[in-house]
Parts: sequence; C-alpha cells; structure tokens
Amino acid sequence: MSSDRSTRASITLSLTDAPVDVVIAQRPTEAIERLERESIDAVIIDASAVADVPALIEGVERETPGTPTMAYWADDGEEGAVVGDLSSRAGNTDSAARLADEIVERTDAVPNAAVAAGTGTETAALGARAEGAHALENRSDDLATLVNRVRCRLVDATSPLTVERVLREELTDGDRFAFAWVGEYDRGERAIIPWLSDTDTTEWPLRRTFDVGGGDQPLLERAIWTGDIHTTQYDEADRDAVPFGDLAFERGVRSVAVAPLATSDEPYGVAVVYATDTISERERDAIRDATAAASHVLETIALRGRHEQQERALHRYERLVETAGDGMYVLDESGYFMTVNDALVEITGYSREGLLGEHASILFDREDVTAGESIIRSLLETGRSTDTLELTLETKPGETIPCEAQIAVLVPDGEFLGSVGVLRDVTERQRRERQLRERNERLDAFARIVSHDLRNPLSVAQGYLDLFEDSGDPDHAAKTREGLDRMESIIDDVLAIAREGEWAADTDPVDLESTAREAWEHVSTADATLSVTGTRTLEADRSRLLRLLENCFRNSIEHGETTETVRVGPLETDESDANGGFFVEDDGEGLPDDRRGNLFDPSVSSSTEGLGIGLWIVREVATGHGWSVGATESDDGGARFEFETTD
Repeated sequence: MSSDRSTRASITLSLTDAPVDVVIAQRPTEAIERLERESIDAVIIDASAVADVPALIEGVERETPGTPTMAYWADDGEEGAVVGDLSSRAGNTDSAARLADEIVERTDAVPNAAVAAGTGTETAALGARAEGAHALENRSDDLATLVNRVRCRLVDATSPLTVERVLREELTDGDRFAFAWVGEYDRGERAIIPWLSDTDTTEWPLRRTFDVGGGDQPLLERAIWTGDIHTTQYDEADRDAVPFGDLAFERGVRSVAVAPLATSDEPYGVAVVYATDTISERERDAIRDATAAASHVLETIALRGRHEQQERALHRYERLVETAGDGMYVLDESGYFMTVNDALVEITGYSREGLLGEHASILFDREDVTAGESIIRSLLETGRSTDTLELTLETKPGETIPCEAQIAVLVPDGEFLGSVGVLRDVTERQRRERQLRERNERLDAFARIVSHDLRNPLSVAQGYLDLFEDSGDPDHAAKTREGLDRMESIIDDVLAIAREGEWAADTDPVDLESTAREAWEHVSTADATLSVTGTRTLEADRSRLLRLLENCFRNSIEHGETTETVRVGPLETDESDANGGFFVEDDGEGLPDDRRGNLFDPSVSSSTEGLGIGLWIVREVATGHGWSVGATESDDGGARFEFETTD
C-alpha cells in the first residue's frame, strides 16, 4: 500500500522476475476493502507514506489473520529495508531487490501473491520471469485437470456416497489441500451430517453433526443460505468457528473453503476443503466447479430416487389391483385407465387392451363420471383417504351391473397423479335388500292382517256363544270352541310367517272340496250359500289354503252386498293335467272398476273393513305356493278369482 508513485514503480520493477502478481492500493481504506473481497497472499506497506502503520497492520491482521505483512522505507541518503518488524530502512534499488527476495521467501512463490494490498477495480499483473510464468501455467492446468477428473468420475455415480468419495479423493490427491469432507443438509433437523463412505481410510474422525441456524457455524450457514462458496483464514483463536477447527489447526490447516452442494431449488449439503496455505482465487474457482458438477449429479440422483419411489408405489398398486378379487383400476389425473385387473376385465367383457388408455366414460355414464370427479376433488380438498360411490357399470355386451366403487387418490409428495377404484358387484346385495324391504313391508302389515283374519272366527265364536247362553245347547258350545281353535291356528300361522317369511311351509295333498267347506264354516256367511262344483287334489299347505279361501269368501260376502251364492271348483283344463288350478266366484255386484288394477295392494281399501288387506293375503298365500292369481268377472256379473297351480 503506497501513495508514492516512485515507490510503487521501484517495488513493481523489483518484482518483475518474481512468480507473483502485483495489485495496487493507494489508500489504507482501499487496501482493507480489497482484503475483504479478494484472496491476498502477502501485504507490503510503504511506511513512509502511511501516517499510522501499526493501525494499518492491525487492520490487515483482522481481515486476513496470518497473512505475511511487510513494511518498506525509502529515505534519501539511507539504505535499509525492514520486513515485518519495522526496525531498519532502505533507500535504493538494492533494498527493493532484497525486499523482493524476502517476499518470494515468505510466500514460497504462492501464485497470486499480492504485493501492496488494494481495492482498485483493476488487477495489474505487472510481469513474471519466464520460469515463474511457466510454473503458474502448470498450476492452473493442475486445477483444470482436477475438475475434469471429478466430472469424469461422477458420470456414472448413482449414490451420494459415490459423490462424497470422488470429491474427497480428488480434492486431496496431492499436496494442494490437506483434507476434504462432504456433509448432507438435513432440512428437518437443520443440521449438517458428514457422509462416511470409507471410514477405514478416512484419517479424520467425522462422527458428529453440526447444527446450523444458531450462529455457531457461520461458514456452513453462509454456504447453505447464500448458495455460494465461502473461504476464510483462521488462527488458534478462531478455531471454534471452523468445522473440526481444533483438529484442523493441530494438523497445520490455516484456511478453509465451504462450497454448497445445491441446485436453485434445493440444498443437498456442503463440501468442506482445508488447506495449510491461503486458498487462492483459482483454487476457489476449481472447488466451485467441482462442487457444481457434484450438485448436478446429486440432483439427478434425487430425481431418479423420487421417480423410482413413484414407480414402486405404482407397482405396489398394480400388484394389489392384479391380485384382488374385486374389479380394480388405476386412472390417471385426466380419468384415463392406466391399469385394470383381471377381475375388471372379466366383469366388463372388454379385453385389457380395450380398456387401457380409454376414458372412464367407456364403462360409466356421464352422471356417474361427474359424481366420481366430485368425490376426487373432495378427497383432495379434505385430505380424507377414501370415499364410496354407487354407480352403474355398462359391460361390452350392453348389460348393466349395479356396483359400489371405493375410491382413493394417488398423491405422493403432494402431487395428484390419479385415482384408484375398487368395484364390487352389488346385484346380490341389492336383491337381498329388496327382499328384506319387501319382507319388512309384509311384517308392517301383519298387525292389520291379524285383526282382519281374526275378525271372522271371532264373530262366529261370539254368535255361537250367545246361542249357547240362550239355549244351553252343547252343539253351540262346540261351534264356539271351533271358532276359537281357528283363531289360534291363524295366530300360529302369522307368527310362523313373521319368523320364517314363508306363506307356504310343508305341503301335502289337499282335497279342494273338503277344505273349501271347512273354510266356509269359519266365515260369517249371513244368508249366502256355498256351491262346490267339483273337487281336485292340490299340493298345498292346508292351513294357509284355508286362510286363502276364508279371505275369498269374506270378500264375496262383505263386499258383494247382494251375493247369494259363492261357488268353488276346479278350472277347466286338459284332462291329462293331474294338478291344474281352481276358482272362487260369486254372483254379487262384482269388482269396482277403479280397483281392478290394484286389487291385491294392501294399501288399497274400499271400506273400513279393508278390501285390500284380505286380497293381499290371498295373493301372498298363492305366491307362497308358487301359484298365480287373477281377478275377472263371473258369468253372473260378480267377482271371479282364478288360481293357476301348474308351471
């Protein structure tokens, strides 16, 4: 540092043949600022041009601890050069020459050795002897070779530990750097964790981690936060601020470089390089280039790992899909089939190739597709794992199958990749539900059925009881008992139907005429008469058949109003037909025109007595036996019910 032009020229000329580069600063503040920005290997102070030499030396030591600092005097008539201890003076070119020798000896011809520290924007490489220039060129070639070797060895790297080994081995191959290690940045723990790919050959004990963010490791933190390389020189007092500072200092390390291993999106870690001498700009550039190459490889490894993880997840889904008994599929984010299993192929009738790549609308109508999309949006918004949707699947032949779909979304790493669906054929379940619903409807009607069916035998029993009380005739008492027995039989039938849901239990050959006459005795028939035109043997549950005939007779008497005769007989069929059917008809007013379409509906009633309940029981008993029943008009204008008992 000198403000005297002749002094600057004298020193520069004396260093023309030395293997150093010279940069100039004319003011102390410029020198200090330049020390902050650049790597300076030695400082020369023009003591005669600086007012406070000790203060300037103190500033140099503060910014670059351990940097050789030399003072130079040039007074008229006196010769002498003081190097380091400010004890003598020099006044001619010989002293400048001795100063040049001292600089070379102190810096050991380190490239970029700076004479006169400064902050000017231009760096003046004022000359070097041919031998020195050749040495600099060779050292630069060595750094380029180092970077190239790193790049070549990282071409096939597939793991972070390989990256660590390549950087460590190449950076420490030779005597340029004393040691190097690579550490991973754990974002969750906010720590740097050294990688140990080869603990047997690693001389330094690296089994520890470094917390970042608390200010204890400024070099590591600056590299992580800024994404740029940082270097420093340090002495014994600063060893705590350097990773493994104690160990490094004991091994002669005096400067450290920390380079980030990172991309623009994500920090992966740091590379820490130690040197016994000052790390030059060219060495910083070489470290930066080598770690940049490593960063790109780490990014590739990370991307490959995420891709493989996604493929493994998809493969697991595919295996699940293939082995499941239910129909399963995977849709991409746009709703196109990526995977289908054998069960879905079998259900739909399509080939696997016929479904893959097709939109979900090939199997489901637009409303079901829209409902599925709505469920997927809901799952993504709420974070729930699955939801269920009932839909209809259309097979390739055009048949429709009611299905229940269990839907889940694929969101590895928070990115929506598609959905998974499990289809289950619910035809049988819906059939059972329908049967249960119908059974429940029947059970709901049992209260009305009991009151309806018990009314006839109860009326008969009450009538005979009145006669018994008036006359004391034992025959009336017997008739009363018969009515009560019939009531008990009806109650047993209703309980059996409620428990078993069957309107025909055990069937046996039953004579139509005798059963009809017994049923007639259980009904209050007023002045009407029963006419049996013939008989036939039926395979029937006799108790249930009695209830069928009783309800037919009661309907004719109570709702016919003018009925005088009720007829029962076999249907006219081919004589070869051993079973055939039968009819029940009357000569009353006939069936109401507005009721013929729903005569057997239990909710329909034409009077307070309940026409619908009685005829509903008739239909249920007939259906329970496997018979069909139809209503029409008799020849006399009354109601006629025909029961077909053949298949």
